[in-house]
Amino acid sequence: MSNKYAKASKAHFTAVKLEAEAVLDTYFNNSVGIGEHSDLPAEVNKWVDKLATAEDALKVVARYTDQKTAGTEASVI
Repeated sequence: MSNKYAKASKAHFTAVKLEAEAVLDTYFNNSVGIGEHSDLPAEVNKWVDKLATAEDALKVVARYTDQKTAGTEASVI
């Protein structure tokens, strides 16, 4: 992956994914980390959504950069 935009996008979504995993790990495994949130289910849902979005985005970046690397063009339906 030599394209700097692709690298930056991958780095961004990797960071978002890691942050979401860290927050969810704290919420699920460290009761001290949840004391400041009165609406815990909404907070968990927010971070699960961020994690899912980041994971999906990483798949898209990988698919796009793999296609370009392999020299194949995306088919238009």
